[in-house]
Amino acid sequence: MWLWTVEPGHRRNGGLRLRGWPALLGLLGLLTVPALVSAASVDVVAWKDQSFCRKVAALFGERPTPDSEVFKTVEWKSVELKGQGPKTRHCSSLEQALLDLDNDGTKDLVIKATFCMKGAPSDSLYVFPADSRVLEQLSWQDMAPLLATSDKFERTGGRYPLTALPISSESSKGSPALSTVFTVQPFIVDDHRYVAMRDARGEWTVIANYRRGERFEDLCYLRTKLS
Repeated sequence: MWLWTVEPGHRRNGGLRLRGWPALLGLLGLLTVPALVSAASVDVVAWKDQSFCRKVAALFGERPTPDSEVFKTVEWKSVELKGQGPKTRHCSSLEQALLDLDNDGTKDLVIKATFCMKGAPSDSLYVFPADSRVLEQLSWQDMAPLLATSDKFERTGGRYPLTALPISSESSKGSPALSTVFTVQPFIVDDHRYVAMRDARGEWTVIANYRRGERFEDLCYLRTKLS
């Protein structure tokens, strides 16, 4: 629908005449979308689907934590490996879950490995076919079969830049990124699998689709108000 009409010889407003105030108000509404959408103390800063991101932010409540109810939608089981493991277990744990992580209709064997960097635990995800026997091949002395897969999230000590979605300058200073130590948690909403990623600072949370290999499709950037 055209908001403006041009009338030759009509000089007022440079020959442009507004068809009606409802059209103007509609235009102004499009131009005044807020940069931030708040849900408790979690702000939705960037999104592909605003309503979905607001829904996820509301599920987190005041802030995302490993114990958030939404993360209980994925059932993890501890993995016991052969050999002598490290003494500090919170810095050396493996868990497994069967879920269709990439939403292609086929379940995957997803292994979450948690190891410490400078005393802080950091997660990685490794993805295999559901019938893989990789866990039988692992030991504390030989993790090579796990690390060999090309389907994974493995960023400990590195960075995950938040560049896939536009962030207003009012919402961020510089170039935000997750870095160094990561918390990575798959979850399910409306029968669709997503991955939430945070770092030790806890300020930014990325909600993404997993797209195989080491590729993720970012859907939401959430920012937690740190006190």
